[in-house]
Amino acid sequence: MLGDRRNNKIACCSPTTAGVIVAVIEFILCILSVYGLIRNFDLFGQSYFLWFLIGIISILIILSVIILLCYAIKTDNARLLIPHLFVQIFLILFLIIVALVVFLLIVFGAHRGIRRLLGHDSYHMSDEDTEYLGLLIILIYLIVAAIEVVFLYLIYKLYLYLKDYTRVQMNDPFMNNPVYTANWQVPTKRAPNGYGSPDSGDIYPYGP
Repeated sequence: MLGDRRNNKIACCSPTTAGVIVAVIEFILCILSVYGLIRNFDLFGQSYFLWFLIGIISILIILSVIILLCYAIKTDNARLLIPHLFVQIFLILFLIIVALVVFLLIVFGAHRGIRRLLGHDSYHMSDEDTEYLGLLIILIYLIVAAIEVVFLYLIYKLYLYLKDYTRVQMNDPFMNNPVYTANWQVPTKRAPNGYGSPDSGDIYPYGP
């Protein structure tokens, strides 16, 4: 089973290589997110502080699971990937829910609600600009959610791969071979000369 997964490469690369690529891209996204948070906080001021704080905490959590991802690949430890999988699932759901809420606010014309949701409540912005910002947020969030769905699939495949690899390491295929696990019997001294004959179907070992 492990051999089959090794042969089934993901996009012309092994599961571990795919995991490294995911870690690099997620790290780049974290850097871009930090830049966006700092820029928005400088632009919108104290009204954006709560979102800024939530964003920084979220990025720290994501960075921690990225580190665990890299360490899991290095040590072949599938269990270290579980936090990354949970964070990805939560992030995907969060992005989709926020995009859906913003869409509903746009449909019902609740422009002030959009500004409040995005932390721009006290910033002067026309309803037209608010609607444009809302549509942009929906587009970005859905794109990131789609990327994370792909990453979730890749990390899950890596989890299965490392899990099988660990199972193989813990169970030595040579020691589990039937030739080592068979219950060999030694003939009693009641047999002639204490030995048997292969021609008579006697039990090993044979005598001289």
